Amino acid sequence: MSKTDESLLGAFEAVAYDAWREQVEKGLKGADFGRKLVTRTAEGIEVQPLYTEADWAPQGDRAGLPGAPPYRRGAHSLGRHADNWEARVRYDNPDPAALAEELRADREREVRSVWLVLDAEARSGAASAAPQERGAACLTAAQLGATLEPLALDRVRLSIDAGGSALPAAACLLAAADARGVVASKLQGWLNADPLAALAADGALPGSLDAARAQLIALASHCADNAPGLRAVTVSTHAYHDAGASAVQELGFALATGVTYLRWLTDAGLPLERACEQLAFSVSVGSDFFMEVAKLRALRQCWSQVVAACGGDAEAQRCVVHAASSARSKTRRDPYVNMLRETTEAFSAAVGGADAITTCGFDRALGASAPLARRIAQNAQVILDEESHVSQIADPGGGSYYVESLTDQVAAAGWKVFQSIERDGGMPQAITAGVVASQIEEVARARAKDIAKRKQAVTGVSEFANVAEEPVERSSADAAALSAVRKQALSVASERAELAAVGAAQGAAQVAAAVAAAAAGATLAQLSAALGGGEAASAPALPVRRHADAFEALRDACDAHVAAGKARPKVFSCNLGPIPKHKARAQFALGFLNAGGLEVTDNDGFDSAEAAAAGLTESGAPLAVICGGDDQYAEEVAKVAPALKAAGAKRIILAGRPGDAEASYREAGVTDFIFMGSDVVQALKGLLSEIGVSA
Repeated sequence: MSKTDESLLGAFEAVAYDAWREQVEKGLKGADFGRKLVTRTAEGIEVQPLYTEADWAPQGDRAGLPGAPPYRRGAHSLGRHADNWEARVRYDNPDPAALAEELRADREREVRSVWLVLDAEARSGAASAAPQERGAACLTAAQLGATLEPLALDRVRLSIDAGGSALPAAACLLAAADARGVVASKLQGWLNADPLAALAADGALPGSLDAARAQLIALASHCADNAPGLRAVTVSTHAYHDAGASAVQELGFALATGVTYLRWLTDAGLPLERACEQLAFSVSVGSDFFMEVAKLRALRQCWSQVVAACGGDAEAQRCVVHAASSARSKTRRDPYVNMLRETTEAFSAAVGGADAITTCGFDRALGASAPLARRIAQNAQVILDEESHVSQIADPGGGSYYVESLTDQVAAAGWKVFQSIERDGGMPQAITAGVVASQIEEVARARAKDIAKRKQAVTGVSEFANVAEEPVERSSADAAALSAVRKQALSVASERAELAAVGAAQGAAQVAAAVAAAAAGATLAQLSAALGGGEAASAPALPVRRHADAFEALRDACDAHVAAGKARPKVFSCNLGPIPKHKARAQFALGFLNAGGLEVTDNDGFDSAEAAAAGLTESGAPLAVICGGDDQYAEEVAKVAPALKAAGAKRIILAGRPGDAEASYREAGVTDFIFMGSDVVQALKGLLSEIGVSA
């Protein structure tokens, strides 16, 4: 600290927390401090308005040091000066030609990390000629090789995501690489064997959990011996996050899954250190900035504690994390706001110390992203690194009373979730019994209520909605072309002897046999069948619960009403008196009603019930909302409401809490009341239903 800084600080008297609290409570004028200023999160954590050393004392290096166990403060002791995060680009376009074009374009931009997400057919290991809405259509080694043709396989990190078909997809990758003269030892990336997450996301696996366990062990053993640049196993939380899980639940599920996979690998004879080398984490990062930073820091700390308890050394305790921007936070309406969400989520991931980060196009909720959207998403990371210099700082949040306290709380609560799952039989049991799904649903239901009441805002949808916005449209892939791709793959049959060899082999040898069969033309479905596994495991499939769903459904209903040749649902704003009197509530009503797709006709106010009724008639609106001050309501509602009803208003809404006057207002003709804290979604559904719009 410079002398100037010291002199400036010396000019101000230090203020104790108690003195600050006393002044704040005076300003609250009797209102409860906790209710007004303490925020309660979905994780059950209370966020205080001010944090001090009393909340998190730094003495004794409680958080450790960057680059050292428990890695809470990151895996790099000097920040990322020499080892920046990996910008991992997601590819899931179902149109092979469009996907190839995306890869060619990104090759020109020197893409170094590719996350290829295969479609539902590949994930399930079942043959189908039906086109898929999302996911690359790579069903054979030849098709996968053709898709990856623009890339130098020995110079790009590849992450292949095939859900429950990780081993068959890995076999196709290894066969495709060999066909191009690239040996397995030259490949780098992740093979993403994560049968538990696949089971939770898809509701089924190609085979039993025992078969999935055997395949995961075989793939990890093969990579450990033959492909040191590949990590076979991933603990993914994307399905839990997108279904609505809290950060604490995501952490607990990740730890329980990771421990399950460590048990599988070490019980099969793989040393703990080598097992840890095969395992990585892939998490979603949402829009609650500090919570997501704390989640990543807590994940590294807790995993370090798990491995240390198992006897792992400092290197084995290092947690490798890929962070991807959230799907549930993205909107179809006003999707350009998603650019900001993608950027802030990437910032959370970078500040939280992620080793690899994925940002997606702002139009991801509408289908395959346009080239411009993809480019903006990728450039967001470039700006964070090269212009904002986030990579130059080791653990930016380190030492912050708030960030450190929040990390402690997330870690402790997540550890309890982990212990509960372990106590009740482990993660496989929790998924198949529906425990995971029910726990997430409870949190998601509470969040949905907050969103419906606009306690949690969705900018551009529940707040600041633009009824007249031009929709952003994305063309869907040609179904006939996609079906042709599948038919082409399914028409290729391997020699039965080669497939029989896959089923007969055991352990790592099974991978070699699968690679040989894939090279001969076996499809993913054929490989899955050859690997066997008995009755397919099943569980309740987790849905994707986007924050904007309920409000966007209302907007969709209004648009469908207009598309059918009818007028857009309209509400007449019956503003009482001069602008200063009604402006605040008129603006509130405008935002409230626009969120459901209803158009609001505004005006400068009326000085009589007759003038207001004439305004309603002129507007042609079937609904009216009265906006003014409480003093005006006491005098004017009894006159205005009957006049509006006589002029044809089907529903008359009052903006503001009615209080003790509700009965008299209803007697005058008011049918609805809208105010801060009311259920916006249910209120809008009722209004739309009244005028024949089914939402």
